[in-house]
Amino acid sequence: MKSVVLTFALVAVTASANADDQWVSVGAARPVAPATQNTPVDSSVRAVVKTPANTIPSAVPVASSGLLSEMSMQMEQMQQEIAELRGRVEEQDNLIRRLTQEQQERYLDLDRRMAALLAGGASVASPVAAVKESPADAYKHAMTLVREKKFAEANVAFNDFVKNYPQDPLVGNALYWSGEVYLVQSDLDKALASFRKVVTQYPDHDKAADATYKVAITLHKQGDVAQAKVWLQKVIDLYTGKADGTVRLAKSYLAKLS
Repeated sequence: MKSVVLTFALVAVTASANADDQWVSVGAARPVAPATQNTPVDSSVRAVVKTPANTIPSAVPVASSGLLSEMSMQMEQMQQEIAELRGRVEEQDNLIRRLTQEQQERYLDLDRRMAALLAGGASVASPVAAVKESPADAYKHAMTLVREKKFAEANVAFNDFVKNYPQDPLVGNALYWSGEVYLVQSDLDKALASFRKVVTQYPDHDKAADATYKVAITLHKQGDVAQAKVWLQKVIDLYTGKADGTVRLAKSYLAKLS
């Protein structure tokens, strides 16, 4: 009996020891085998660890090289475009300078010819091709001389206009204003001749009524009162309803003479 009890006791003690090996109580640290310093590491593990560190830096120079190449191409393209733009600007500058020089030469030539015209001389030869003056420009120039009170030059310009452009509609105006200038200069005979030409040669002209009235005024200044009255009455008879302003002047002047 004692031997049986002893046997069970030994079995219980052995089972308890085995259970201690498998169970760790709360707060107790599981015993860990000490690490050896000479533990061999497989070479493939080292390769896996080193591979990322070795490959990442090599990728950066490749990307940077491609970006620099692209930027270099863009810079070359921009430089080429700038060079083309500079060439166009230079062409435009040359064109502007040439046109400006030609324009200045034309103005100088025109000034020389106008000076010769006012002096009553022949036209001056010019190395630049002569610019033909239009009738309107010639008439405008003569009227400018009148406004500037350059009466001698104005009469030269008006006479040249009548001679150079006999078929132009402004011939009647040129004759009338030539008479006005002669009248201001007290050259009554030439003034009367100019006014009579307007009346006889251009009876339907816009200046015909004014020229008729000025014939009367000039005759009166010459001392011919009777003929002055005749011409004033012509203004009233011919131009009532057509040139009422001039008619009123004629009536007023006729009343003074009467």
